[in-house]
Amino acid sequence: MSKLNATARRVRVERNIYRRPTGVFEVGFKDGAGVQRWRTVKGGITAARSLRDELLAARGRGERVAPNPRLRFGEASERWLAEYVVDLREATRDLYRNAVERHLLPRYATRRLDAITPDDLARLVRELRSEGLSESSAQNVLGVVNRLYRYTKRRLGWAGTNPVSDMLPSERPKPSQTARRCVFEGKELEQVITAARGVWRPYLILAAVTGARLSELCGLTWECVHLDDLEDAEIEFLWQVDRRGRRRPSKKDSSVRTVPIPRELAVILAKHKLASRDSEPDAYVFATSTGRPLSQRNVGRALRATQRRAVDDDERPTFPILHERDEHDRPVPIPRGVLPSMHSFRHTVASRAFLAGESMDEVAFMLGHANANVTRTVYLRELNDARRRAMRRSKMVGEYGAALEAAAVVTPTSSHSTGAEVRQLRKAS
Repeated sequence: MSKLNATARRVRVERNIYRRPTGVFEVGFKDGAGVQRWRTVKGGITAARSLRDELLAARGRGERVAPNPRLRFGEASERWLAEYVVDLREATRDLYRNAVERHLLPRYATRRLDAITPDDLARLVRELRSEGLSESSAQNVLGVVNRLYRYTKRRLGWAGTNPVSDMLPSERPKPSQTARRCVFEGKELEQVITAARGVWRPYLILAAVTGARLSELCGLTWECVHLDDLEDAEIEFLWQVDRRGRRRPSKKDSSVRTVPIPRELAVILAKHKLASRDSEPDAYVFATSTGRPLSQRNVGRALRATQRRAVDDDERPTFPILHERDEHDRPVPIPRGVLPSMHSFRHTVASRAFLAGESMDEVAFMLGHANANVTRTVYLRELNDARRRAMRRSKMVGEYGAALEAAAVVTPTSSHSTGAEVRQLRKAS
């Protein structure tokens, strides 16, 4: 299903003049070499017509667009943020602006674009690492540089070379080498779900089975949950709710997907629907008492409270660190990445799928990635670990199968062995 209420990047007003959703006018034309160009207009329709007539007259005389060889990074980034980034989603705008203002302008504001070399960018990556940024964050900053250069070539007529394209593979950030992503280990996932109360139990189960994003779960409405046939139930992920509680269409086409769910999960959702205050098609599946979508912050708080209640089979805390106190009897600070978060549900789904032998394409579809290359980049370590463990186990069975079978026959040879231990081992074998 296609996105709903999609907005065009620009709308034609009249010959060679277009208007963006923000109201800014652009003039589109082909230069003397036949290359499509776009020029943003500072002003209204009159200014746009004046610029159009000027550019078309220059093309009629056979003149080519004169690029500005002295274009500086600061000027280019200012125009990129004001003319291109301004139309993107708020979270994306914040990400790009932070990269420009915090990491790039202090280094390159007065540098000419053609004076920034691949060596400069390789140094940038090394410095970002030394500042404590992760490989993924460094890749995001480098991606901003790449997008900015592409923008200047297409919109500003700059004719230089993008230095990002000339970087060596060894100089680029390596997201696959970041710290191992936090997942639910052993029976932690099951123990957390058991400890969940009220609406949070179906919420966490849905996250655990589908690996959907937090924003997608918050934006789910009943019209997207198809439970007419519990044996063939499925969920459509079409919407997201951002951190400010605003519902928007999924950011990318690849995020729009229909995921089949098992009958057991369909029954849980059907019971949740019967117990919901509002189960109309446009009502949120998981909502507040006023019918608004759950906020991402409150979901995180609910997960932490559930983790605090979770216990193992012996009634011991699943996550002991949540119960530790310092010398002043205050809860100890929890370092980032020590406890599973809502995003860990996605990582756990992916890791278990790889261990089960699922293909990269199938995992990419399930997670709503643009393609399998994205999944491979994010989960390369998990994929390699799963393959290595499976191959190692297979070799061990092939080489030592007979010895393992012989060792599985339990015979108490030590006076220290108890009857309970022997019975437990026999039961396990």
